[in-house]
Amino acid sequence: MVDLFGRELRKRQLVVAVLAKVVRLHGYEQVEVPLVERATSFSEEVVGRSPWPEWDSRGCFHLRAPDYPSSYEDAPDHTDVLLVPEGTISVTRWIGCRLAESPDMIFPVKLFYDMPCFRNEVVAELTGTKRRQFTQFGLEILGAEPGNSDVEAVYLITRCLEELGVAAGGTRVRVGDVGVFNRLVELSGLGPDAAIQVKEVLDAMAECKAGKAPERASGLLGRLAGVLDAGGVSRLPHDVWMGLAHAGDSVSFLRALHDSVIDERLDDLARLVHVLEALGVRVETDLCVVRSHEYYTGIVFEIDVVTEEYSHVEVGGGGRYDKLVGHFVPDGGVDRIPATGFAFGVERLVELLDHLDLLPAHRVLRSSIGLSESSAEKLVASGPGAQEYLSAVRIAAADRAAGHPVDIYLGVPDQVERYAESRKIPQTVSCEPQRADR
Repeated sequence: MVDLFGRELRKRQLVVAVLAKVVRLHGYEQVEVPLVERATSFSEEVVGRSPWPEWDSRGCFHLRAPDYPSSYEDAPDHTDVLLVPEGTISVTRWIGCRLAESPDMIFPVKLFYDMPCFRNEVVAELTGTKRRQFTQFGLEILGAEPGNSDVEAVYLITRCLEELGVAAGGTRVRVGDVGVFNRLVELSGLGPDAAIQVKEVLDAMAECKAGKAPERASGLLGRLAGVLDAGGVSRLPHDVWMGLAHAGDSVSFLRALHDSVIDERLDDLARLVHVLEALGVRVETDLCVVRSHEYYTGIVFEIDVVTEEYSHVEVGGGGRYDKLVGHFVPDGGVDRIPATGFAFGVERLVELLDHLDLLPAHRVLRSSIGLSESSAEKLVASGPGAQEYLSAVRIAAADRAAGHPVDIYLGVPDQVERYAESRKIPQTVSCEPQRADR
């Protein structure tokens, strides 16, 4: 834990304020959740056996909270809780509770948060940016199907970095799809333990290929081969796994399987990349990007900042988690609420910006917080297609540049009016499709 005072604290506050300003201009509302969460929210049934790389339950700060019924003289009941180790779980628990109270709530819900998080890191691994307490800034889109919502999440993370001063070409997005990984695990006949080991190796290999400690690659490849051999994986899927880890062009190895499930996933991924490139985003496809968090179900991505002199790998990341919210709706009333989002570790971001000299002493930010009842001044009614979303971004650009919040609708077409009414957005405009030509 680290105490902050003066300019060091103000740097973090300014970074969070810039991030909040950007997402508010896109129609997002802030949510605040408690720092203490029931331990059951992080049970294996909810987050899986590996909610983040090298997961160990001892990495959380566990508490046993006494609940006194009516006075401190009563014998207390006890609830197992923990200090929140990351934001997504608490946000999905919040939306699950809201959905249980209001089954007819209007989706999508666009929100963001900044909150302190706590992990009981091993003392020898603590650094200036890897601490037991850190600040996480995250954004979530809940209740929007895959497609334009994934585009918006990735696009917004790059817009946030640009607003902080990172040159547009300096942000690199590496994208993958956990659905491809899960299908390849199935085709390979790998068990749960082996799948977690393979996922952690691929996640580390993605970092190596991006430029972070590439000297690890040889050892990681040997570890991967050992896991596959121990699992009795047949030659073709074995070669595909090794090809994914070795190659820059991971897609061609997967196409060699001629599997309809994988091919469909790869087609969706290619469409995502195409639209992001049309928005000016620098994108690379790497199916080693699997974001070890086990609750991800589809598109995943990691964000790097790369300049001529400096490379900072994974300053942020995120992905799609369509089954997580359902765990928090009582009585199993909902199985699937599509959701996607991203998160920054703010301390890592401050370190990066300091290194790039993007936090000068004269930088000042005016407050972007208003008390209007609406989440935006205008709603652009985009259709589900990529071209419609590109047109919506173009329509919204001028208002956003002038400081006026504009939301782009990402839900089902026949709910536009109800969405605008629920968010109290006074003006709705439609858009014409724009081609995503490169």
